[in-house]
Amino acid sequence: MSPFWRLFRAERVKLRKSWPMLTAVLAPLCQAAFLGVIFWFSGSRVQLFRPASRFWLELNYLAWNLLLMPIGAGLVCELSWEQEREARAWNLLLVQPVARRSHYLAKLLGHLSLLLLAQVLLVLMLLLVGFVLRLGPDLRMGPPALLILLRFAAFSALASVAVVAFQTWLSMRCPGLWAGLATALLGSWLTAHWVGASALVQFLPWGMAGQVILVFDRLHTLPWIQALGSLGTAVALAALGSADFVRHRETRA
Repeated sequence: MSPFWRLFRAERVKLRKSWPMLTAVLAPLCQAAFLGVIFWFSGSRVQLFRPASRFWLELNYLAWNLLLMPIGAGLVCELSWEQEREARAWNLLLVQPVARRSHYLAKLLGHLSLLLLAQVLLVLMLLLVGFVLRLGPDLRMGPPALLILLRFAAFSALASVAVVAFQTWLSMRCPGLWAGLATALLGSWLTAHWVGASALVQFLPWGMAGQVILVFDRLHTLPWIQALGSLGTAVALAALGSADFVRHRETRA
C-alpha cells in the first residue's frame, strides 16, 4: 500500500464515529423524510406534475444540489478540520516521510468520500420514501423512475467534487463554522441566479450543481458537458489547497 493510501486509510479511521460522519448521514435522511411528509399532505398540488414519481426526484435533487449538499459539504469540511485543530497533531503527522501535500489530498479525499456516502444514502431514502408515497392513493405516484434517479445521482456526485474541493480549502484557510456556511449558501444562491446567463458559471464551485434548476422546469436535459469545467475547477482548487497547505503556518509550526 502506497504512503498516500495509508494516509487516506488513517483519515477514514479518524472520520468514523465523528461529527462529520454524523452530518453526512443525517443530511440525506432529514431531507427525504421532511420532503416526504410535505409530499404526502400535498396530493392536490402533486397531481399537477406528471409523472409524480419524477417530480419527487426533481424536488429532492433541487433541494439537495442547491441547499443540503453545499451546507453538508461546509459542515463536513469545517468539523473535520476542527478535529485536527483540537488534536494539535500536525507536528507528529508532518514528520512522516510523506510529501506534505499528501496530507491535504488525503483530507480532501476523506471529505469527498463522506459526501458520496451521503448521496448513496439519499438514493436509498428516495427509493424507500417513494415506495411509502405510492401507498397514498391521492398522489398517483406511478412506477419508480429508476433511470432518472441514477442520472440525477451521477450528475450530483460529479457536481459535488468542486464544492468539496472549495470547502476543504476554505475551512483550512478561514476556519469558523459560520464562515463556511455563509459562503456555501451565498455561493449557491448567486450561482442559481446566474444559471442560463453565462456559460462561465460552470467554472464556479457550485456551477454544475445549480444546473438542476433548468431540469426542474423540464425545458432542458442534464448538461453533462459541464462536468468537464466543474472537474477542471475541482482539480485547480485541489492544487491551490495543497500548495496553500504546505505554506500554511499551522503546518510549519
